[in-house]
Amino acid sequence: MKWLRWPGLLAPASALVLVLVLASVLLWLTWPQEEEPPPRERRYEAFTACLLTDDRGLAGTEAKAAWDGMQAVSTAHLIKVQYLSVDGPQTTANALAYFNTLALEGCGVVVAAGEAPIAALSQGKSRFPGSRYVTVGAGRTSDGVLGVPAGTAEEIRAGVESAVDRARSDATTK
Repeated sequence: MKWLRWPGLLAPASALVLVLVLASVLLWLTWPQEEEPPPRERRYEAFTACLLTDDRGLAGTEAKAAWDGMQAVSTAHLIKVQYLSVDGPQTTANALAYFNTLALEGCGVVVAAGEAPIAALSQGKSRFPGSRYVTVGAGRTSDGVLGVPAGTAEEIRAGVESAVDRARSDATTK
């Protein structure tokens, strides 16, 4: 242990410790940062497309095809989509309450599939002039309502996809 008492060794050992500490701090400060992972949430446009269905919900052929078309537009343009099924009696008066719910939530386009939902849309659309409207299976376009004719599931899906995309484009260019 004589070498620990040697005064000439103490200065180089202190210098070596100081150099190691400074090198460690410098290495820590310059170490590459891990990149942040991409956000996990979807960043949606300020546009919502809504589907109003009868009591079968998405189990109905036309409603399912319409929902698939809406999902395609949602994926392509990052818009929000939602649906609401008319519960209870399938009457225009009952369906009108569900239609009003969607319209009051600010749906940019309301798609109706089923007899009662289409009748409710036709009766209630005048109170919400800022929205666009699409009926599935009605087949005729009139009074600001775009009709997607009944057909195969693929034809309905493509028709609804086109109508919702057009409504989205119209809303974003205003």
